[in-house]
Amino acid sequence: MALLLAVCGDKAAASVKEVPLNAVAQEAVGEAFQKQEAEFRKGVEAPFDENWMRDADEIATAAIPTGIEVFDEILTGSQVDLERINEGGFEEVRGLAMKPDTGHERVLVQVFAPGQSLTRPWLVSLLYEAGTYTRLESPGFRLDEKLVCIVEDGLIKFRSLHNLGRVIDTSVIFGAATDREVRQFAADYSSMFDFADVNSFVDGTSRNARKYIASVASSGVLRKHTVQSLQAATAGTKLKIEVSNGKVVMPPTGGGITELMRFLNDGRYVGPVSGEAYITNSRRRA
Repeated sequence: MALLLAVCGDKAAASVKEVPLNAVAQEAVGEAFQKQEAEFRKGVEAPFDENWMRDADEIATAAIPTGIEVFDEILTGSQVDLERINEGGFEEVRGLAMKPDTGHERVLVQVFAPGQSLTRPWLVSLLYEAGTYTRLESPGFRLDEKLVCIVEDGLIKFRSLHNLGRVIDTSVIFGAATDREVRQFAADYSSMFDFADVNSFVDGTSRNARKYIASVASSGVLRKHTVQSLQAATAGTKLKIEVSNGKVVMPPTGGGITELMRFLNDGRYVGPVSGEAYITNSRRRA
């Protein structure tokens, strides 16, 4: 019999607890997860691309992030002597999961939000019974309406990275450069860019800028360029870069850093038909 499990605690080191159900509830929950799985799978799977804002019919796939062990624990564990979640334990729950006992091995996961708890002190939940409504006094909660991910064959399959990030740490999947990696970028390209203050550069990099830095660094695209070729590449894009003493001056503000990094990551282009300059936050290799 497949158990309903609660994914609890820190997103980077979550634990698993059993949500005890009686037979009737067990059957209803199992049917709900099964229907949500069928709905979730209506789409085309494609490897996650941090530079691409997926289409509505796409399911992103990514390797399970290093250090995220909760799914492996569910897949390989017996769940025989799991700690049961108590009536007040839902404050720490991030997701609900089920490992079906039919078909191939997989984990089905929902997000669990605070609003799904029906017995918070300030919340009045009503239950229809015998022709009238009574207040729900016992602890209760509701399931979400859809899955946030399916874990199978070493992959996480998801539709929204943002929602998945409510259950686990997705920073590795997102590919945002860490402070150390931002400093390494500054060191690697110190002959191309003039960093007035590396500490200020690190502090000024936004989440998007760090995504662009990670992408540019991993692609190695800057090795093909000189300061002069970068300056020439800005033609028509309406991006102004300052060159001083043979280096591109790194902008002093967070917004300026983001726009330069977006450009380096092919986020500005000239429309081949209109000739207009465009900024994009989504691209996929043709």
